[in-house]
Amino acid sequence: MRKITLLLICAVALFADGVIIPMPPRPPWHGKTRYLTMKDHQVKINILNNICQVEVDETFYNPYDFQIEGEYIFPLPKGAMPSKFSLIVNGKEIKGEVLERDQARRIYESIVRRMQDPALLEYYEHNLFRAKVFPILAKKDVKTSIRYEYELPRKEDFYEVFYPFKIEGVSPEPIDNVVISFNIATELPIKQVFSPTHKIDVVKEEKTAKGAYEETKVKPDKDFILYYSVSRKEFDLSLLTYKKEEDGFFLLGLSTPAEPTKQEILPKDIVFVVDVSGSMSGEKIQQAKNGLNFFVQHLNPADRFNIIAFSSDINAFKNGLVLAAKNNIEEASRFIKELQAQGGTNINDALIKGLEMLGEKQPSYLLFLTDGLPTVGITKLDEIIKNAKENLERERLFVFGVGYDVNTILLDMLSKEGKGVSEYIEPAEDLEIAISSLYSKIMYPALESPNIEFKNIDVYKLHPSDLGDLFYGQDVIIAGRYKKSGNGQVILKGKKKEKAIVLEEGFNFPDKSEELDFIPLIWARKRVGNLLSEIRLHGENKELTDEVIALGKKYGIVTPYTSYLVREEERAALPLAAERPAYLRDAVSGSSGVRIAKKLGRMKSEIAETEPSLISIKQVGEKTFYLKDGIYVDAEYKEGMKTKEIKFDSSEYFELLKKYPEYARYFSISSKIIVVIKGVGYKIVEQS
Repeated sequence: MRKITLLLICAVALFADGVIIPMPPRPPWHGKTRYLTMKDHQVKINILNNICQVEVDETFYNPYDFQIEGEYIFPLPKGAMPSKFSLIVNGKEIKGEVLERDQARRIYESIVRRMQDPALLEYYEHNLFRAKVFPILAKKDVKTSIRYEYELPRKEDFYEVFYPFKIEGVSPEPIDNVVISFNIATELPIKQVFSPTHKIDVVKEEKTAKGAYEETKVKPDKDFILYYSVSRKEFDLSLLTYKKEEDGFFLLGLSTPAEPTKQEILPKDIVFVVDVSGSMSGEKIQQAKNGLNFFVQHLNPADRFNIIAFSSDINAFKNGLVLAAKNNIEEASRFIKELQAQGGTNINDALIKGLEMLGEKQPSYLLFLTDGLPTVGITKLDEIIKNAKENLERERLFVFGVGYDVNTILLDMLSKEGKGVSEYIEPAEDLEIAISSLYSKIMYPALESPNIEFKNIDVYKLHPSDLGDLFYGQDVIIAGRYKKSGNGQVILKGKKKEKAIVLEEGFNFPDKSEELDFIPLIWARKRVGNLLSEIRLHGENKELTDEVIALGKKYGIVTPYTSYLVREEERAALPLAAERPAYLRDAVSGSSGVRIAKKLGRMKSEIAETEPSLISIKQVGEKTFYLKDGIYVDAEYKEGMKTKEIKFDSSEYFELLKKYPEYARYFSISSKIIVVIKGVGYKIVEQS
């Protein structure tokens, strides 16, 4: 007999992954019972206002050479029942029953005992739907479909879509294909849309948003969470918080309208500074020309622009900025077409000439593209940066490093001083796509020189600390810490067509808020990314390295200073884990230098962690566990701490779960684990 766990919820808990578990009787010669492999997992989430409709389609394979009967189980959200619910297996509708939480726990416990596997304890606090499924044919696929709907809850200023996708422990093989897609339609304009857990693509319009998480060969190790907010305001602020005993954590969302009206389009000045030295020959120069031409063709009529091509010499399209009129664009296209790659690399003079053209009243951007190190004119890094700083006024500097022969320290310093970003395009990547992608981000400036202020609340260690300009359709998430608690004001200031814009919102920063326990990890990753960047750009000091080590150990973040936390065989999969601290600073070019620069850029800017799952480290909510001598040890556990040893699968083990059901998700990690509960380390050991 088999058991399926399809876990789907869309808010309070959205469970959606299936597991088929053999149940007795089974042939005694078949060895240890194993889970069936999930081959395909497709989830469609459709939201109309705050009503969520969910469709889940999964395919499993029965590896046994005999047919089996299955028991389908579906954990339900706490305190909520779907208004519509149906289960279809291989095209046939299946009847089932709903079990309340206490009955459901007994079912989970029976599975744990039968499988000698605690993985399903992840869902210990939920009600349960179950149904019999028969037959599941030998060596054949079985397909399941779930359809249901319910009302989404609010979490502070956001609606939450929560999809438990954490079935790593009961997934024997990676899932071949995973797609979790969503469509949101609301009566009010949609502002923030983000996932703190998974890398998603989002297309947002005024009152609709759609996107997806797609991956192959997935070992699902974390739940999928999505947040969105709505507001009538042009610029909107929203808040999520977490606070336990120590200072609190928060995520402050800042959003702009999806797109401007014709009257709201701000004219901008752009200078393209493009490397056409000999090393750019071949495919690189052609991609650069295609991307540059795309950018020029899509400028707004009121924009002004110029192009500076540099090698040993400087070759400007015009002596100064020109309007993006039809005749100028046509002439610029011909200029771009005739560019050829030859000569050395005079970075200093090209940057100065480009910056000298900018800095007037309207938004100003310099796009700098190079594939090499400075070889002509001033070549010392410090002098180039000093000269650029002296010519920077209100411009934003966006940098493209192409290939592995770039000085990543120089480029990162330039983008930092210019309050822009650095992007690195490796040889296998498409430069044209990168350039056109940047265009879509900065096409429509919405607010110049924005600044966030806080009143009546003490905040610190904000990331990002400098926002740069804001663009239409852009979402910004600021992660930070706060002391004490209370009502505070958040004030957004900026300029739009030289007019001052001020938006003030009042928020409560609570004394206790323990539900959104992913927030500290998001803040910690951003903080560590910024600390490592400071070390890389300016050198080590004890204060910075000590903080990196402390945060790395507490939150399970692998860095060159905490690589010892990871098994040797896992380090190759992590861009920073194998790097020595000294190499972090010394690798300024080559594949290692580019890899480090890209990794640190992601840590500072992205919300969701994209690193592969590790056996050595397990992060669950606010707790981190390290694998030591075959036992997962809570990072809070200290030698000499009061410890109580309990055998896995014993009556005492399940009594502990009943006493602390909220800790069941930690015990689900392994049958050999130490979990700290209220100052006591509970050490679970296997039956002898």
